[in-house]
Amino acid sequence: MPRSRTRAEHGASAVEFALVIPFLVLLLFGMITTGFAYNDHLSITNAVREGARYGAAVDYSPASANWATSVRDRVKQVYFNAGNTITDAQICVKLVKADGSAFAPTVSNVAWTGADCGSPPSKPAGMAAGSCAVMVWVAKPARIQLVIAPDLNFNIGADSVAYYGRTVKPDCPAE
Repeated sequence: MPRSRTRAEHGASAVEFALVIPFLVLLLFGMITTGFAYNDHLSITNAVREGARYGAAVDYSPASANWATSVRDRVKQVYFNAGNTITDAQICVKLVKADGSAFAPTVSNVAWTGADCGSPPSKPAGMAAGSCAVMVWVAKPARIQLVIAPDLNFNIGADSVAYYGRTVKPDCPAE
């Protein structure tokens, strides 16, 4: 014969539910915002890779800031995460010689590197003498919201290096 539940057992279920629900909310919101952060990382990685490929194909002119600005603009065009943006300060661009030194724009008041983009990637090992590489890297703040616990704040970063395929006299011959 089945036993009937007492009133005390009904209250125990409510207490158990009240104890478990905060952890379920934490888990649910943590998974959702972690998914958004991962999506943002994938989007930034794709944008940086495309920026480096674009920079490797566009003519560089030492007397102009247009090359780095064009590369930065390409990164911003390809980055497509709704509600999020990347600023110029978060995008860094550098054209590097095989010896590790970087080209610098000869136009005054022009900076190729942003202030908040983190540390640059290392130059490719075994670069042939006279060759150049385009380096593009981004660092962007991100947050995972846990609702009942403190938010997790961190930086999403991505970098890409591509061999420069144009001529920059006297150092980078076209291949």
